[in-house]
Amino acid sequence: MKQATERIRLFKTVRDIPYRIAVGSEQDYCCSTKAAMLDKLLQTTGLRSRHIVCYFRWEDFDIPKDIIALPHEDPETHEYLEVWIPEKTAWAKVDATWDSRIRNMKIPIAEWDGLSDTKLAVSPLKTLSPENSTKFIDNETQDRDAYEAYMEKNREFFVALNGWLDSMRRPL
Repeated sequence: MKQATERIRLFKTVRDIPYRIAVGSEQDYCCSTKAAMLDKLLQTTGLRSRHIVCYFRWEDFDIPKDIIALPHEDPETHEYLEVWIPEKTAWAKVDATWDSRIRNMKIPIAEWDGLSDTKLAVSPLKTLSPENSTKFIDNETQDRDAYEAYMEKNREFFVALNGWLDSMRRPL
């Protein structure tokens, strides 16, 4: 199970980068960034992945009411990976979104055995097919004006969310 050990190591490397939605010139470590990072790392081991998009509600987490009251997308989108596991001849859902330093019972911190599904970071309301997920991601990355409008609408919420998550992390 040498392969599984390396997969677990790569998963934890990405998972344990503190989750952060970039506002302004900050480095982005949101779900889509972490999924892309993990995908690239897993490719070095010969694994292939596909990116999956689902919808969720921020209200499903134990986020303070004053933060939830700020303008934000509802529902919001989330991205994770499905990784082809050759030993099982099956796809495994793998979600490295939330870092393990976060201490909040409503935020599911994933573990991975390198073979099976992890917990998802969100409770999906609707999950897009792999094909529709790819179309969604392609459209999202090409429409700069839509992205700017999205960030403007959500900026205050993202700043507050990042601060709240920072306050939930145990020290190193």
